[in-house]
Amino acid sequence: MVDAPMAVVAIDRDGIIRSANATAESFFGGPLIGSSAVPIAGLIDDLKLRGDADEDAVAAFNVRSRSRSRIDGVHMQAWRLDGTPVSVDVEAACFTSEGESFVTLFIQDVTSVMEAERAVLELRFQITQNWRLNSLGELASVMAHELNQPLSAIANHLHAARVLLSREDCDAGVVQQSLDAAEALAQRAGDTIRRLRALLSRDTGYHKAEFVADVIGEIMPILSISAHAGAAELLLDVDPKHQAACDRVQLQQVIFNLVRNALEAPPSGTRRQVRISGQSLGQGAYSIAVEDNGPGIAPEILGRLFDPLVSTKPDGMGLGLSICRTIVEAHGGKINSAESALGGAAFVFSLNEASAVRT
Repeated sequence: MVDAPMAVVAIDRDGIIRSANATAESFFGGPLIGSSAVPIAGLIDDLKLRGDADEDAVAAFNVRSRSRSRIDGVHMQAWRLDGTPVSVDVEAACFTSEGESFVTLFIQDVTSVMEAERAVLELRFQITQNWRLNSLGELASVMAHELNQPLSAIANHLHAARVLLSREDCDAGVVQQSLDAAEALAQRAGDTIRRLRALLSRDTGYHKAEFVADVIGEIMPILSISAHAGAAELLLDVDPKHQAACDRVQLQQVIFNLVRNALEAPPSGTRRQVRISGQSLGQGAYSIAVEDNGPGIAPEILGRLFDPLVSTKPDGMGLGLSICRTIVEAHGGKINSAESALGGAAFVFSLNEASAVRT
């Protein structure tokens, strides 16, 4: 207990700390045993255990503690002797010494863990926001393209109706045909507009030399959560020495979307595997592949895979792969689909390789 890397204290039946290792006294900021009794309740909020707790009570405490920290993400609140709050996880164990019952508390400082969790959440928010920006830009392009034709045709039909009405021998039936045609085109334009979703905007950033393994590694906690939820295996095979010229968040966005698509592909009867790999192609090019062992790509959409508004998902907007293509091409690269060595689909895209490599 003396040399334990975490704070360890033993409490008696009154909840008083009877022994503490050096790590505990360093963590709490002062001596915990000596002339004045230090109750554990004054250091850790809502800690109801006492030294005379039986094994069932201690086991129940440990179950609750693990559930709070690992499932709900809730940690216990501790206080250093100077009044500084700090978050901790606590586990307990019973022991007896010279006929007296005690409970040992193993106290883990989770401040760095919580900071990492906050960083992951911020990164997830950043990717989501950037995704919305690119979706908005792509959707605006789609809207401009699809609305231009019906709006131009509406103007032509209304102009024709105005000309016909100005004539003395106006044929009401022909005018009605022009108006009906204009109304139908207006309905088509309305249907197109209804495809628009609420998307927020954010700056797109800029391109610079980035270590590809670091960029992808930053979002691996997010991807791993999604993989774990689907009982999938996520593999990363990227040389840590290579750099590519890219917008860090946009590259993460492409990887995020391709991995998500791989995880959400229809089941194929075996545990889902998704592999992210990278390799230098030479002559200033770098290639990244995301592949899976799913059922592959349906032949009927293979030729339209990267077109906007093409989706095999019931609720899909059909913009994911189109946005990926837009981002990759903005980086001077190309993206293509292929058959995966794992048995499913593979998406491979290229970037400009930065000249410097990590030694």
